[in-house]
This record gives sequence, C-alpha cells and structure tokens, in this order.
Amino acid sequence: MTETKDQVEAAPAAEEVKAETAVAESAKEEAVKVEPNPLERKVEVSVSRADIEKEVQKRLKQYAKKAKFHGFRPGKAPMSMVAATYGFEAEQEAINQLAVDAASKALQEGKFEIVGQPSIYPAEKQDEEGLVKFEVAFEVFPEVKVPDLKGVKVTEFECALTEEDVNKTLDVMRKQRTTYSKVERPAQDNDLVTVDFEGKLNGEVFKGGKADNYKFVLGAGQMLPAFEDAIKGMAIGEEKTFPLTFPAEYPSQELAGKEVSFTVKLTGVEEPHLPELNDEFASSLGITEGGVAQLTADVKENLERELKNRLTNKTKQSVMDALLKASEFPVPHALVEEERLKMVEAQKEMLKARGLTLPDTVFANKELMLDAATNRVRLGLLIQEIIKAEDIKATPEEVKALATDISKSFEDPEEVINWYLNDPQRKSELIGVVLENNVVNWALKNADTQKETVKFEDLMAAQA
Repeated sequence: MTETKDQVEAAPAAEEVKAETAVAESAKEEAVKVEPNPLERKVEVSVSRADIEKEVQKRLKQYAKKAKFHGFRPGKAPMSMVAATYGFEAEQEAINQLAVDAASKALQEGKFEIVGQPSIYPAEKQDEEGLVKFEVAFEVFPEVKVPDLKGVKVTEFECALTEEDVNKTLDVMRKQRTTYSKVERPAQDNDLVTVDFEGKLNGEVFKGGKADNYKFVLGAGQMLPAFEDAIKGMAIGEEKTFPLTFPAEYPSQELAGKEVSFTVKLTGVEEPHLPELNDEFASSLGITEGGVAQLTADVKENLERELKNRLTNKTKQSVMDALLKASEFPVPHALVEEERLKMVEAQKEMLKARGLTLPDTVFANKELMLDAATNRVRLGLLIQEIIKAEDIKATPEEVKALATDISKSFEDPEEVINWYLNDPQRKSELIGVVLENNVVNWALKNADTQKETVKFEDLMAAQA
C-alpha cells in the first residue's frame, strides 16, 4: 500500500538546510534511545535550488495580490517590498511543498507498503551544489507468513446443557424475586437482617466502621464471614461485642491484617419467601402464553445461545494464543501506538462510566497496555495473512446466520436482521466476525486440537 502525497509529513526547513528545527533534532535524539526498528526504511530525495526559487517567486506573486502596503493599492506594491515582508514565509512554504512532492514521488516509485505517516528531515550531508537533500523516514509492513500448526496444541471447549442447569437458572430467577417478612426468631442463613454496628481499631471508630439500620442477607457474602458468623443465632434486641481480623489483602491499608473490635445489635429479622414456579410467576416475567413450559423453553434457548457464545469465545482465545506463539515477526511501531492509544482511551471511558478517575500521569505512561496492543496488532496482521493465503471467505449465508443468531435476543428479530444487513458498516462488522470464526475453524483443522469439557457453572461464572 503506497501512501499518497497528502500522507507525507515534512519537517519545516529553510533553504539553508543547516537551519534544522529543534523538533527534528529532538525526534532524532529520541530515535537513538529506542531499539532499532527492523521495519524502518529511509530514502533520500533532493530538490533543486532553481525549483525552490521558482516556487518562491510563484508564492510571492500570490502574496502580492492580497498584500496591503501603505501608499499602494492591493497588488500594486513593488515585488521588492513583498519579498522583504513575505520572503522567508514563502521560502519555507516552497521548500516544504517541494520536499513533500519529491518524497511522495520516491515512495510511489519504490512501491513501498508504508505504515503510518512518513517524516521528512533535512539530510545531514548537503554535498551537491544546487541541490537541497532530504531524508524520508517511514515504516513498512512486515513480511507475515502463515504458521505451520502441525504439532501446535489448541483446545476446543465443549459443554452440554442439562435439565439440571436449566432448573438451577430458574431457581436463580426465583431468588432474584425473593420477598421478605418480619419474624420473631434468631437470625439464620438467608434471612434479611437489620443491625446497628460500631467497629473500633485501637479503641477508635475507624472510617466506615459505624452504621445504624444496616440491612444485608446472611450467608450471601456481603459481609466478612466472621462478621456474619457472629450474627447467626442472635435474637432481636441482642447486642454482642466480638473481635474480627481483617484479611491481609483487604483493600483498606488501614485495616488490612488488623484486629478490630465490633459491637453489633440485631434490630430486625426477615425471612425469605421464594415465588412458586408457576404460571403466575411466568406471567410476571412477560410470558403471555404457555406459562411455565414456555418460560422453561425460553430459558433453555437463551442458555444454549449464551453457552454457544462462551464456548466459541473460549475456543477462539485458545486458538489466538496458539497463533501468537507459533508466529514471530516485527510489528510496526505506528500501528502499535495507534492501537495502544485506542485501548487507553477505552479504559478511560470505562472508568469514567463507573465514576472513577485516575491521574493523567497514569495514562501518560508509554508502557501502559503496550504488550496488549502489540499482541492485537500482530494478531490482526496474522489473521489478515491467513485469510488471504488460505482464501478464507465469509459467505452471505454465514453473515445472515450470524445476524439471525444475534437477533434472537431482541423483541423484533426481523428488524434487527435488516438493521445489520442493510447498514454497510454493521454488515462489515459481521463479515469480520465470520472471517475470524472461519480462521478459528481453519486452525482447529490444522493444529493438534484437543477437546476439553468444562462445567456449565464454571463457564457461566467466567467473565463473558
């Protein structure tokens, strides 16, 4: 892919090339500090001083048409006055433009597969009379070869959905809709309890250590196990003081690994009531026809779809890890930095959505997400080469099947399918996913593929 003239960036230079800019010098010094880039290329181009002078005169004439001088009408001032006022600026513009033109021509003639934006600097040696020389520095795409996967181990994950899995999911849905009623008995697991508590470290109440009318479900893991154990069996109105040692990995440095004293008073106990799994429960979830049977069928269908997606992603990760290990080639710094900045920005937005902020100095770190960005770029280039070399396609049927699969979780599937297939950008995204899936299938056929069964609960508990 040869860059166009518009993509060539010229560093400012005067006719006397010794006047190199501080930016160019700084960039060169910085380049010395980093490891040699095997993908960097440099070519030398030159511009004749005669051409520079012609371009300067051309630009001065353009300035003369608009320039305003006291005592002269626009465009009527002597060229000597125009040159005295705008000569340096015209010269800078002329040199930069001619350098860009020369660089663009050289890159096109060289048929380089350029990455990013080339930079132009005045050459150190200016040893030819009548010529101004420039150095053009740029990166090229690496040579990527399809790896031989023979003997490379990858894992294809499997999991069968059982009736027990469906029933457990229905139970979870019931628990999510638990109601509570007050009771007059000691507290036990699954009760919603109300407590007043006060925690002290070295005799002083610590931050966050005091609360009144605090509610939580016993046994749900909302509080530290030792705290919950102390409350189990307490009667309403009972007060208890007990020691508690915070875990060494507790987030608060003030409390991590420290022993404190808690005084707790139980002020209320409510026992749970799970809704019955009946047609009324199904109706409360939006099932208008079919009752429990339809609810169960819908849950099963949703679980199968989610199970399929998670298995696909887990297998895909195994394949991608294997491809990275089986392939070694340099990656363009420009692409890595571009990807890294995207990842950093995405991380900022995610933290912002959660109401969290970090100092700008954290994100200014050039090493932040560098390894992950490098792997993404390498994997992207590798997948592109595999698709090209192995002639992997995304058929219209596969693309539509993916859109159909996505649409099943929406109220109006047909509308979603049309939205994907009729929008060029969305359809392109689907094509990308299908191609990637087909690369995975290619790898599974050519590698040493081992099947591994995972438990349903483990798969669903893992981060999607």
